[in-house]
Amino acid sequence: MASPMPSIRTCSPHPPVPEADVMTSSEQAGPTPLAQNYDVIFEVPDPRCYTPAASLVRLPDGALLSSFALMTRVDLTPGVPDREAETIFRVSGDDGRTWQTRSTLPVGDGLLFVHDGRVHLLGNREGRRDLVLSTSEDGARTWSAPVTLFEGRFWNTFTPHAVRDRTLYWAVGAPNENGNFNRSGSRIAAIAGDLGSDLTDPRGWRLSELLTYPGTPAGMSAGLTTPAVDDGGDHWLEPNVVNVDGRVRAVVRLRVDGQTTSHLCAMCDVDDDGRDLALRFTQFHPIPGNCYFHIIRDGPAGYYWTTTNLPTRTQQLDWGRGTPERCMLGGSGNERRFLMLNYSADALNWFPAGCVARWPHLHQGLQYNALLVDGDDLLISSRTSKDRPNQHDNDLVTLHRVGNFRALAMDLGAADG
Repeated sequence: MASPMPSIRTCSPHPPVPEADVMTSSEQAGPTPLAQNYDVIFEVPDPRCYTPAASLVRLPDGALLSSFALMTRVDLTPGVPDREAETIFRVSGDDGRTWQTRSTLPVGDGLLFVHDGRVHLLGNREGRRDLVLSTSEDGARTWSAPVTLFEGRFWNTFTPHAVRDRTLYWAVGAPNENGNFNRSGSRIAAIAGDLGSDLTDPRGWRLSELLTYPGTPAGMSAGLTTPAVDDGGDHWLEPNVVNVDGRVRAVVRLRVDGQTTSHLCAMCDVDDDGRDLALRFTQFHPIPGNCYFHIIRDGPAGYYWTTTNLPTRTQQLDWGRGTPERCMLGGSGNERRFLMLNYSADALNWFPAGCVARWPHLHQGLQYNALLVDGDDLLISSRTSKDRPNQHDNDLVTLHRVGNFRALAMDLGAADG
């Protein structure tokens, strides 16, 4: 297990929201959310901790497996990453109704995937150092010692990967020249792994050159916010990698003008000739929402699906300020209480499918989701802030099930003639 938590500055804990103050779906006006009810994957044990995205995979024996890092706040200095104490693996043998801890690993958050009956975690050492791979031969009960694939500083949470021609593609973030993550000048890189080779052999992996955020064009920002530190400002982070009919693309989250400009992403393309791997910026493009998204495809020919958080008042700068005991952390564009579901034919143009779940209060959140197709249902994990001082630092990891989810999508094909 993790070592004792360090002394951490944080918002003061507050009493739980009274049950009468937490509206159920039947008490909220308007349409009923698709999956307001949830099962609890994990309860965060300390108010100084939170988790990033919680992965979802099916093990070869049919059990569900979820992994997530337990994060602690080191300090409140912008650009300084919070400490990843360990990654926790939780398993469910009853389709997500109950969960138990199966193992822990002193590796930071990253990509969990199953290949050839083995479970792999591609993550980092403490401090976002190096890209390392750990493997389990027994369904995440025990893990091999981490193997260093690439040295340096990298990070991503559980974002989607793509497979093309027996090659796994993923992408990670890297710090700017000042060594800070998720700030102005932040960079990203693509990774490729040969699925036909021994994945624990670094020779089977390739890393692209780092790609720096190209800058925000004039007219795309309202200029409402001032960077809090010298290297603060617009940047990109948390790339998703998708295979769009043979074209491997990275869809990258943006923070523009302190998140007061929303519904934007960056589209990048992955070029791979089998030897050289490159990541290039292609264009900015609309995407619904303003925070983390997680794009998957429903089989080789189905639609793409993603969850997003829709904000309500991004340019009302005092929206959600509240008090340290109950506030919306990160400014007016960082609202995370509406979890929406969207679908697309090309991972570029998105149609609304509905609201998965919602909270009534600005200090609550449903965020950093992972999606897993489960027969006719769509499973969605959530980093859920229910009774914490702000929407960012969650007290729960929850599982939501959207039944018969394909029926939510219209036919996007065109009639002949």
